[in-house]
Amino acid sequence: MVENSNMAKEKWMSDCVNVRSNGKTEQIKRQNTEHRLSILSIVYNPTAHPTSYLDTLINMLKGNVGCGILAMGDAFKNGGLFLSPILTFIIGIICVYNQHVLVQCSKSVKQKLKLQHNPQFAETVELSFQSGPQRFQSYSVFFRNSVNSFIVITQLGFCCVYILFVSKSFQQVLSWYNIQLDVHVSILITMVPIMISSLIRSLKFIARLSAIANVCMLVGLVVILYYCSIDLPPLSSRAAVAHWTTIPLYFGTSIFSFEGISLVLPLEQEMKKPKQFSTAFGVLNVGMVIVTSLIVLTGFMGYLRFGDAVRGSLTLNLPEEFLLSKVVISSMMFGIICTYTLQFYVPVEILWPKVEKKFGPFRSPLLWDTGLRVILVIITFIAADVIPHLSLFISMMGAVASTFLALIFPPLCHMAVTSADDGGNGYGLFNWRMAMNCATLVLGALGFVTGTYASVYEIFGAFQKVAVIGAVTNTTAGAAAVAANNYTAPAVH
Repeated sequence: MVENSNMAKEKWMSDCVNVRSNGKTEQIKRQNTEHRLSILSIVYNPTAHPTSYLDTLINMLKGNVGCGILAMGDAFKNGGLFLSPILTFIIGIICVYNQHVLVQCSKSVKQKLKLQHNPQFAETVELSFQSGPQRFQSYSVFFRNSVNSFIVITQLGFCCVYILFVSKSFQQVLSWYNIQLDVHVSILITMVPIMISSLIRSLKFIARLSAIANVCMLVGLVVILYYCSIDLPPLSSRAAVAHWTTIPLYFGTSIFSFEGISLVLPLEQEMKKPKQFSTAFGVLNVGMVIVTSLIVLTGFMGYLRFGDAVRGSLTLNLPEEFLLSKVVISSMMFGIICTYTLQFYVPVEILWPKVEKKFGPFRSPLLWDTGLRVILVIITFIAADVIPHLSLFISMMGAVASTFLALIFPPLCHMAVTSADDGGNGYGLFNWRMAMNCATLVLGALGFVTGTYASVYEIFGAFQKVAVIGAVTNTTAGAAAVAANNYTAPAVH
């Protein structure tokens, strides 16, 4: 009995150590979760308390309504006034389905592998393939790295779009004061405040900047929608269905505007009642209905109001005589610069551990971290300067990176987890989930191929047009100079 008592005591002491250890581990995991949420969510205040239904809904709206929504007028021009809303609702339904699939896969791998933490996007993809059939397991690490790579590409793509937005808006405001500025010079000037903002490391300060950014974006969007509702032309004046060659451009921009899939898992895991996230009237469905409705409303009103003259951002269509134009554009420029800081934080957090592992340990980690940030900022500016066409850049980023994150990876994870769990019997009545997965994969592959091709083709066409205009200008200037040299002034008598 003494031996049993000693054994029990040792076990109790071991349990106490494990409890303390687990408590510390859980605290670390909690901090990591808050850290991930704070960098993925727009205007998230790190807190030790779980979020309510309303808090989560607000964070979801903030994470999905961004710069992409201002490009939907151009997207509707490429899709047609009546075809685009139908396609947008279809894409919205598919995106919601894939977000539900991602949440379900995360829960499945956690339960199956008895994990103590909630796996995030990249880890969910890796563990889904690891726990899947043999043919999936060898690709698990590859797909995890692929998810992280596409997240980095997407976030840096957002940053490039923000640079173009700020530089184009700055160029527009200066033109109202009769100051004509080349787009490349405008991008170079924009680099100064953005470079400074990218060096901010304090998440609390970034959260405050993001709060200001979202107020600016919200006020700007309301004013833009108000202006678009003034003096609307008849519906018959706009193309109901655009030419089939421009529809892939619509697809890329539309997918880009649904930019919040990386936010789904952190939001669900931080809720006070996580079950309220995925129910019929849960945060995910209600939030995406609101987001999709805003996207359709903005695109429809923008294209109806401006027609073929609609720009890559609706702010660029605001005229000087409109009383609030300067206020709206200036506030949204500041808001986008603040949002750049938040979006830029994500790729740095993904890439820094890899840099530290490959080149570290460092005597001065702060210096290397600053160097990484400066290099990444320069890369985004070079990319924005090489392709100074806002609408085409948005379409290309949506077709290349957002398509994989929103349409390709979630159904693949679901197929791996479902096949492993119950022999493929979890696809529902008549295997409708398998049909939905296959349809999503086909749509994603088709959108990726056609959207990327159309975007690259249009970008090359834009460069050729600029080259032709430059050649014509030089020829005209040369002819004028020759004429001036051959001109003989009449004699003065």
